Amino acid sequence: MADGKQCSKGLADKLCGEMGGFMPGTLKTINELDPEFMDVIAKMDEMTLSDGAIDKKTKRLIALACVTIRGCEGCVYSQAKVAKNFGATKKEILEVIKIAVLTGGVPCWSTARKGISQLFAEWE
Repeated sequence: MADGKQCSKGLADKLCGEMGGFMPGTLKTINELDPEFMDVIAKMDEMTLSDGAIDKKTKRLIALACVTIRGCEGCVYSQAKVAKNFGATKKEILEVIKIAVLTGGVPCWSTARKGISQLFAEWE
């Protein structure tokens, strides 16, 4: 078990570094409570942390739209923050939220409101 924690600590640090020095609260908690599961999360997240056919900024903007449509209020800030760290602008983030509202309905705006407001306040 100690080896799993040590391995996960390294993966958590790597993820944090790759997301522009930001570690979402959800990932912090997973790493604390179940470090072996952190290995799985880190492996799954590798694709979103690098450019491929789609650049990593666009991947995070897509993820932002997805979590907004799924109603994950607690996920919006994290996805938007990493998208910002990858170079997304306020206009791009707001456009993604508008697309989520278009495809998922007006409640998506309520889902995104708090996280986007928090990020934009920090941005100033």
